[in-house]
Amino acid sequence: MVVVYYTTPYFLDAALETIQSIKYQVLLHVIIEISPESKQSNVINLENLEKYNYLEDAEYVLGEETWKKFKPYFEGVCSVKFVIHKSKRGFGLTSIKYAFKLGSHINKLKANIIHFDSITARSIGLYPFIRFKKLFITIHDPVPHSGENNWKLNIPRKIFFSWAKGYFFYSDFSLQLFKINYQKIKAPLMQLKLLPYSISAQIKDNKFHRNSILFFGRLSEYKGIDLFIEAAKIILKKHPEEKFVIAGAPSFNYEIDKKQLVGYEMNFEIHEGYLTTEELSEEIIKSKFVVCPYRDATQSGVLMTAFANRRMVVATNVGAFKEYITPHKNGLLCEPNSKDLAEKIEEALIDNQYQNIEMNIENEDTATEIEKNQHTLLYAYERVLKMRNKRTSSLKLFLTRKYKYREVLKIKS
Repeated sequence: MVVVYYTTPYFLDAALETIQSIKYQVLLHVIIEISPESKQSNVINLENLEKYNYLEDAEYVLGEETWKKFKPYFEGVCSVKFVIHKSKRGFGLTSIKYAFKLGSHINKLKANIIHFDSITARSIGLYPFIRFKKLFITIHDPVPHSGENNWKLNIPRKIFFSWAKGYFFYSDFSLQLFKINYQKIKAPLMQLKLLPYSISAQIKDNKFHRNSILFFGRLSEYKGIDLFIEAAKIILKKHPEEKFVIAGAPSFNYEIDKKQLVGYEMNFEIHEGYLTTEELSEEIIKSKFVVCPYRDATQSGVLMTAFANRRMVVATNVGAFKEYITPHKNGLLCEPNSKDLAEKIEEALIDNQYQNIEMNIENEDTATEIEKNQHTLLYAYERVLKMRNKRTSSLKLFLTRKYKYREVLKIKS
């Protein structure tokens, strides 16, 4: 079975863990779509794309030092390619031209299965090449987050959703949300488990002084950064020595309301912009724990990054957080308001309770979840291929019988 797994830098940290489940069970080819807006995101950090051709080996694009970090994840994979989009336009003549070239490459691989780990406008040009292949799609966000509606995402969804053979989700919450919003889709909906993003754990020692409470990730309206700031101000009345860090790049033109910080400037540290994997890992290691004060959520890569770095999480009880956070085992849950959030932050601080909780994270075994993901993916792939083989066999049998029937008629006549 030949599988092409198509992803982007935005979801590569999650994809690396999922790939581990199947790379030795199928002939796997990984394609990573990169563009000007994604060249510095999550675990990818490229300054410029101009020197590259449209399709390049991952080792060449990442460079020797970075490739060393990625190589263990891709051992056993047949090929890993970056498809390079240099234009900022998500859909246009250039992206179609590149998609046609990529489509030709995919055809040469003789893929049975195409698995999109999310879909993009730049993948629309692949349609003529993969229309008659077995398509699966991983859905990270069935509907846009608050303040992040983007009509451009609707186009590839309208094109690809109607004929996909199955969909994967990283939470039951996302799966149910998809059911509600896409009631006409009858293809199987299957759930995978997000695993800690081990590629994000680049700092292995604990030499840093842990002196902060950390929010990190994209800065966006739905992330509840204002709730985090208000909760921090409540905490500072009892614990005036605490420091709060906000780290991440703004998205969808989001701006932190600096008026909220007036009078508390000495207690807040803000890093607006992209952080390398090493820089982010260092910020997490330096923190006492991580806070996710979201107003809405599906599942969260922030959780998996925090867990990979052995840090517990205080999160609002929205979306799928309750599927991944067990109170007092790997974090704490609260209602999405500043008062409740402050209470849980204080609970984590009292007698250094956060240290007791994070001990459970260090001892967690993910082998069972990897095996479950493997079973779910392979079962889905094999099922559609068996259906195809069954239909092919039925057609051959029909044609054979029809031919024999004609021969009998000839003899009788």
